[in-house]
Amino acid sequence: MKNLTYIFLLISILSCNSNQKEEKKVKKLKNETTKFSEPRKTELIIGERIDGPANIRNKPNGEILFELYDNALVEVTTKPENDWFEILVYADIDYNEYGLDSISKDRLIIVNNDTIGRVMKSHSVSTGQGGDFADAMLYGFTHKNNIRPETVIETVFKKHLTENGRSLLDWEEFIKSFELDSGAVGYDQFQTYYNYENSIEDPSPGFRIVLLFEKRQLIGFIHSRELQIDQTKTHKLSWSYFVTFFKEYPEKEQLRFVDYMNEWIQGVD
Repeated sequence: MKNLTYIFLLISILSCNSNQKEEKKVKKLKNETTKFSEPRKTELIIGERIDGPANIRNKPNGEILFELYDNALVEVTTKPENDWFEILVYADIDYNEYGLDSISKDRLIIVNNDTIGRVMKSHSVSTGQGGDFADAMLYGFTHKNNIRPETVIETVFKKHLTENGRSLLDWEEFIKSFELDSGAVGYDQFQTYYNYENSIEDPSPGFRIVLLFEKRQLIGFIHSRELQIDQTKTHKLSWSYFVTFFKEYPEKEQLRFVDYMNEWIQGVD
């Protein structure tokens, strides 16, 4: 009788272990399925980023004012001065510090709760505020080699155009990476995505690049900086804008949009 009881007990233990192993196996498979079914997150570029750490100076080859850590997001002027770009960072400050006229040495530079650099020399700053926040505007110069080329939207645009098609689907990741907004110029025929120029040269900056889609196909783009693309035609617009169309887009429609944009630009501050 004891032997029979022992046999039943052994069978029960083996069955339990088998069920536990099967349960663990199922859980593992579920985890693996979840892991591989997660969509890949789009890397946010947004704008020019520092290849750092990098020294930011008061003029080309001048005194070091502050340093920025790797991948810090900055605003950059349109054209370099002898391979040096002027850059701007909006650093978080306490709301009560609005109006301060200088920033002290060794202070950490914080943007959206991330530490992106450190002040190396006390220097004058301007401040701004809005709502419940305030910031200090840190200006300086850095060599062009301290700007990651893969974060310059015009560079990435040309590369993306070479490697991808021109359907809106092909451009969704690009649009997300640079956080382009939609609905730029109110031209009903086009679907548009855009970003703004730097605010160093213009406190109220206009467009930097506007992607123009018709029937979900990229047919052209407005741009403030030089962009040379094969098989396109470029038209000069008012102010410092250009619009470039792919050559197969009807010239009559190109000129109609040029007239529209010149009138639109004149009506914008």
